[in-house]
Amino acid sequence: MTRARFTLLVTLFCLLSIPLVSANPSGLTYLDSTWSTNDGDEGDLLALNPNGTIIASYHGKDIILFNTTTFEQIGKISFDEDIAGMEFNPNGTVLAINKRSTAQIRESIKLIDVETLQVYDSGVLADDRFRDIAWSVDGMVISAHGYDGEVVEQYRYPELTIKNTLHGVHVVDVTCIDYRSDGEYILTGDESGRWAIWNMQGQKQGSYIEYGEGLLDCKFSPDGLDIILMGEDGTITSRTFDGLENHVTTIEGAKEIMFSDSGVRMHISVEDDDFKGLVTYDYANFNEMQRTNFFHIVEDVEFIDDEYNRIQTLFVSGGTGEVAVYLRDIVAEGFGEPGSDLDGDSIPDNLDQDDDGDGIIDDWDDDIGCDAPEGTPCSRYPDLSKIRNIEITVGEYFVVRDQISLPSEDSSNIRNLSRNALAKDQVLSSRETDLFANAMCKNMDHSDIVDQWRDSISLSNGELGDATISCFIVDGMEMIRDGDSTTQITFAIVTTFEYDSAVNFPLQISLAEQPLPTDGSISWLAPAYPVALKFSGDGLVSQTIPLWWNNGDDLASVTMEEVEVKEPTVIESAIDWAMHPIAFIFYLGILIGLGTLWMRHQNKIDFDLEDEEAEDIDLERDEEDEEDDPDITQKEIASDEEPVIKDRPKRTPPPSRRKMYSTTVENEPLAKKKRVSESKLNRDGPIMKTKRKRLNSIEQNSEPSKSKPIVAAKKKVVKPEEPVIKKRKVKAAKKEETKPEAKKKRKPVKRKKKGSGKKIDEDKLQDNLVSDFLKEE
Repeated sequence: MTRARFTLLVTLFCLLSIPLVSANPSGLTYLDSTWSTNDGDEGDLLALNPNGTIIASYHGKDIILFNTTTFEQIGKISFDEDIAGMEFNPNGTVLAINKRSTAQIRESIKLIDVETLQVYDSGVLADDRFRDIAWSVDGMVISAHGYDGEVVEQYRYPELTIKNTLHGVHVVDVTCIDYRSDGEYILTGDESGRWAIWNMQGQKQGSYIEYGEGLLDCKFSPDGLDIILMGEDGTITSRTFDGLENHVTTIEGAKEIMFSDSGVRMHISVEDDDFKGLVTYDYANFNEMQRTNFFHIVEDVEFIDDEYNRIQTLFVSGGTGEVAVYLRDIVAEGFGEPGSDLDGDSIPDNLDQDDDGDGIIDDWDDDIGCDAPEGTPCSRYPDLSKIRNIEITVGEYFVVRDQISLPSEDSSNIRNLSRNALAKDQVLSSRETDLFANAMCKNMDHSDIVDQWRDSISLSNGELGDATISCFIVDGMEMIRDGDSTTQITFAIVTTFEYDSAVNFPLQISLAEQPLPTDGSISWLAPAYPVALKFSGDGLVSQTIPLWWNNGDDLASVTMEEVEVKEPTVIESAIDWAMHPIAFIFYLGILIGLGTLWMRHQNKIDFDLEDEEAEDIDLERDEEDEEDDPDITQKEIASDEEPVIKDRPKRTPPPSRRKMYSTTVENEPLAKKKRVSESKLNRDGPIMKTKRKRLNSIEQNSEPSKSKPIVAAKKKVVKPEEPVIKKRKVKAAKKEETKPEAKKKRKPVKRKKKGSGKKIDEDKLQDNLVSDFLKEE
């Protein structure tokens, strides 16, 4: 073998070993539910008998048995304690359960006769939290997690006495137990990842093996040749009985491993943020084959398949009082039987509970009322808002919107299952609504839907090409409160076609038939007939057919024409220009300009008023000053006032010696003491005094004086900022001619006579001074 050929073979082997990802729908969708009671809840356990005729469901403290064909209740058993696990024996006659034990009743595993619904007297105490009870192939041994320690115990049927204890491997809780199909070996695994194989005598076959992560499930393949292990992180590994690895794949959120009866297909239940549902693999190569999408949580799963290994009925426990049932289609009772049929659904009116096809049963139609013509009962005239509505839009794409209204009971069941999908609350959120719409859309066979519409629609010109499918909820789910049993869910399926060749108008569109729902379509729940049709498009004249009965003879046909465009008149053109968005920008600019001018005008008025008020205030103050000081005439004006600061005399120390007074010429005369007026001091220095000058005094003294004026020393005050000089406006006073005042006569002054004063004795004064001087010495 050449090196190139060897490389090619290795490459092909690697490609075949890699699981292929596929999004092919399984053809199953939600179509029914089994109800425990109207107020049932907490459904998290399922068990299917081997021949697939009875499904056992646990709700609260009740175990309820349902018929898998009619989904009707056939029996119920109640317990005071919670149930942790249950499993049918190989022939389906006995149901083993593991319930919680009490201090008074020290037993957990009990047996129930399915036919009589009687509980066996025998019982045994195991780990009452263990879920994965396992029966041996012959039905004579039951295995479960033991009560005393981390062991697996085998109990004899029917007395439930201990046969073997499998110990020495597990040190934490056991999570899975399975018997091989030949009944020779038993497989166990635990939370730490340890797994081991035992014989029926309880002897370990070889040493235990570490998986590398905690185990959630472990199974023998149906032929008994392989062992399949599933870890906590979703890693699924297939090994031979001798321990050699076959295939490995990983799927986030994997919970349980299941096989078809033949072992050809492996099914994995999954609950993750991105996907909730069942993934089907080809076990021979671990290639993904198809998926079934759920819109609710996944607690437990059971299924019934056919001879071709295809699942026909899927039961899912969603944590509520009902079990969701996924089917391929629904065959209604009476379908195909002869008789008059108003709505054309192939069910005679005497057997059809909804003759008019609006989703409301006939017994309720007359009570609810309708807009039927006079003399026509509501049970024979459908509510046009509830019947199937098909809207075809012609434009860039050719779009077919198929809108259905689900019956009230089914709508209530769907809302009940959806409430716990993402959060346990009383109101459905938008995310839960989208989860339902996406799950139902992915379960449909999209290629069948496209082919049905392409076969039914015919165009006078042009040709339809490839198409895509999308779905959404129109009404009836979001923000609908718990307990609403009447609001219907409206569901829309949109098929968007591209054009292989463009269409021209006028265009005739004809529908030859009303397509039935495809496999996996939730449309099976809603009446398919009659149909309301609407045809529309941009720039096209809309056409409607309000009621199209499925009588097999009539075709639905319309002609789509473009809307005639008339030449606009001058007034219409002016209005169009005036209403153009750009024109509104111009209008806005004008409004802003007018607003600015108005504001400026208002501000100018305010400034003028303030100036006038200031002048009035100044005049009033001047008048008040004149009234307070009568000596000030109207000819006075305000002048700048200059502060005059008198210097404080400097303090000097007293002379050390007093000089003796002398009358000689050589001695200088004593200097006269300068009289300083008292000046009051404040915090900032001496108080400043100001003078006011009169205009008349200035005029009178305007002539310069020949004598040199004596200027008192002034201390300049430096201010941090240049003072603002406020000027007063003084009204000009009219000069009045003043009469010269008559000179007042001076009063005669009496002069003192000379010599009337006392005469100073100089000798005596001299002696006094000398005596004072000598005293100081």
